[in-house]
Amino acid sequence: MNIVLYLSILIPVILLISINFYMKYNNILLEDGGSSVIPGESREYIILSIWAILIGFLGYSFYLMRNNISCVAIIIIIIIYTLAYPFITLGKNRIQIESLNIIYILITYIIFLLVLSENSNASVYILPLLLWITYIFIVSNISGI
Repeated sequence: MNIVLYLSILIPVILLISINFYMKYNNILLEDGGSSVIPGESREYIILSIWAILIGFLGYSFYLMRNNISCVAIIIIIIIYTLAYPFITLGKNRIQIESLNIIYILITYIIFLLVLSENSNASVYILPLLLWITYIFIVSNISGI
């Protein structure tokens, strides 16, 4: 039983869930458009589950890169940015959020390439985050037209 592995995955996931419930119960979540067929509460849990899996992957990537100081720092940066993202975008208008999303995609892409150059196994666990935030960016811009 490797405690470092479990902590690398569980700490970011627990922080993500804590931040989500903090925002939800303090009514600081972003407004819901209500355009989906899936009820709002179920949609929140589906999205939270996806983010929990993605942040768990980042934690595992951190675990795989734990002996490489530069890549660990890079992965910690993306984990912190991912966890802080709801607070960063709070109160921003659509154009500001789109700019932050582009920055998020670029940061993730750069980190993916840096980790790929060091450890291809660890980079596989960053790729789903990159694909997810790119997908969300494209979908939100298509639906916003």
